[in-house]
Amino acid sequence: MGKPTIFKFLSIIAPTEYNNLKQIFYIENATPGNGQQVLSICIGEKHCSFALTDRSAAAVYELGYFTADEWNDNELTALFSAYPSLSNSFYKVEIMYDLPRAELLASNICKEEDAGLFMNIAGKNTVPGNIIIEPVTGWQLDIIYAVPSGIHEWMQHKFPGAQFHHQYSLAIKNGRTVNSEGSLLVDFRQEDFAVIAVKENKCLLARSFSYATPADVLYYLLKVSQQFSLSQQELILQLSGLIDMESSLYKELFQYFIHIEFREAEWSVKSEYPAHFFTSLNDLAKCAS
Repeated sequence: MGKPTIFKFLSIIAPTEYNNLKQIFYIENATPGNGQQVLSICIGEKHCSFALTDRSAAAVYELGYFTADEWNDNELTALFSAYPSLSNSFYKVEIMYDLPRAELLASNICKEEDAGLFMNIAGKNTVPGNIIIEPVTGWQLDIIYAVPSGIHEWMQHKFPGAQFHHQYSLAIKNGRTVNSEGSLLVDFRQEDFAVIAVKENKCLLARSFSYATPADVLYYLLKVSQQFSLSQQELILQLSGLIDMESSLYKELFQYFIHIEFREAEWSVKSEYPAHFFTSLNDLAKCAS
């Protein structure tokens, strides 16, 4: 059972001795007007995406998704050189870290001065980095996460007024939670996926897992369901990110979960790609509205 092929690389961006950026897709959807523009950037361990939108996050002007063996300040420099529009003046800049070194805690359990020690004890601070504590508004939760120092310092220097978020916090706040039997919110990248488990307006789990085959994904989702007593027949499995309905991955999930739906981006993008590819970026862009 092989890993599903969802799309092909479109191009490689000017490889140098320090960068190996690959463009997965790039969309120019509309011509920007004279209104206020918002730049949204999502950065993961091996992926980065961006969207240029209007202030309301309804109109998309540009959208791109890229991969690299490892994201760092050199890769970011190469990306911004290849796409000059990223250096325009913006009404707001929203930055989301889609990184696995993160922990979910009840609010105010960990103080800012203790965050580094906590992440060391949890084994989530294995390389030098910045430790960020982000409140999850309305949920009485904090996300504590580590960002490689080169990336965070580069982004702070480039965009001193930017707002920073973690992917978990936005997924928790934007996911459907009305189902009394619970929901699993699953967002896919090429080699890993994030899972948010929610039941009765409580977040039970926020974690990322690596995968190579559909069987890997199924194993983790079934384990999470079992751990928190979530019925496969009753829970809602909400999918977003890089998964296609025709893929072997989707077909495998369909064999084990009854209620599956795609959580789609709410903006309008004229593209060959399905709207759920862009859900995380859309969640991020809406933070500026």
